[in-house]
Amino acid sequence: MSTPFRQGLNKVYLPNIIFKMVKTPNLQSNQVAFRVPPSCNKFDIHSYLTNIYNVTVQEVRTMNYGTVHKKGRNGKIGVSETAYKKAIVTISEPFSFPKDPEWCALEREQNKVGSKMAGRKTKGWRFRGTEEERAKLKEVNEKVQARMEADQKKK
Repeated sequence: MSTPFRQGLNKVYLPNIIFKMVKTPNLQSNQVAFRVPPSCNKFDIHSYLTNIYNVTVQEVRTMNYGTVHKKGRNGKIGVSETAYKKAIVTISEPFSFPKDPEWCALEREQNKVGSKMAGRKTKGWRFRGTEEERAKLKEVNEKVQARMEADQKKK
């Protein structure tokens, strides 16, 4: 009985590996970066993308990143980041990330302003920010509230 031809080491039926797409601003328009498990090789990445997503892959480049160990305040060494492999895949057609929705920008701005205020409070500084900061936080919170109410009305 003959075995089917495959390029990689693993057959791809229902994959249990996770490919995480990473935004990398300095790549060409036909290149995409992925964060993949260290056990995947170039052939596995190629066969995964062609079989699952029907993408024509021209080239795969991989880089290994090791585990980062950092010492905590108590002197114990802990793992802050596990090992991973970064794969830069060149595809035949140009690729572009979709634009972020409006609510992402609102929540990002709310988080930025709110964390600045919370940081002040935890460090023991004055609890209140300047008038401009408080007005900006109030404005952003009102926009978020209006968006949430509009979403509730749609449902």
